[in-house]
Amino acid sequence: MDKRKGAWLLSLIFCLGVWGSSGSLTTLAQEQSKTRPRQATSQQQAPPAAPAAEATVTLNEQFLNALLEAMFTRLGAPSFPLALSNEQRPGINRPAAAHAVASANQCASVVVLEREMNGVKTAVRFENGRIFAPLAFSGSYNVLLLGCMRFQGWADTAINLEFDRERQVLSARVDVQDIHLNGIPTLANGVVMNMVQNSLDTRINPVEILQAAQLSARLPISAAGGALRLRAKEVRPEIVPGFLRLHITYEFVNDK
Repeated sequence: MDKRKGAWLLSLIFCLGVWGSSGSLTTLAQEQSKTRPRQATSQQQAPPAAPAAEATVTLNEQFLNALLEAMFTRLGAPSFPLALSNEQRPGINRPAAAHAVASANQCASVVVLEREMNGVKTAVRFENGRIFAPLAFSGSYNVLLLGCMRFQGWADTAINLEFDRERQVLSARVDVQDIHLNGIPTLANGVVMNMVQNSLDTRINPVEILQAAQLSARLPISAAGGALRLRAKEVRPEIVPGFLRLHITYEFVNDK
């Protein structure tokens, strides 16, 4: 209704301007209208396309690092089993079958994410259009002849965000770029480093950040006899120093 009122007002202003400028112009227009065939004024017009609806969610580093702090203090440290194929483990036995110094219960084959290790803290950083996250960890493994090895260190990782339209899920993929390992003899260093990297790559990924249900909302409009639902179509991340902005494009669908 507002658009129609606006169009009518513009038409009225235009007509007044034409009438006030010259009487001859009005007469000429009337004569031309007599000789010109009448054109159809009621043409079928397609409804205008609905404008894109976008909302922006901003997360800062402090929020995500506070989330990590709460996870470590209130829930516990995440742990992942270490595993390699038989071809990749020369000189290393399975914990259940190895004749190691410690039993399997005393020397579990795991890598554990830690809040901090050797001065490196597990945290998230937003910089240069990318997300970086050093991951501190510790772990243990049974090695033939060497017994139970306990190690610690940290991994340099980069995080890539992607939105799955079919599943309506925003997820993150952790890319391990480098590993710094302490407490491992040279003989087993390479094998344990491969196990740690494979565990981080395969056990962590993908990390589910948001689901569509968390991004959608229902808007009841009783006067119109129904309701509309905002459904996320696309999530576009924008990374600036210190902040992550999620630009969410919505579409409106009926939800009665």
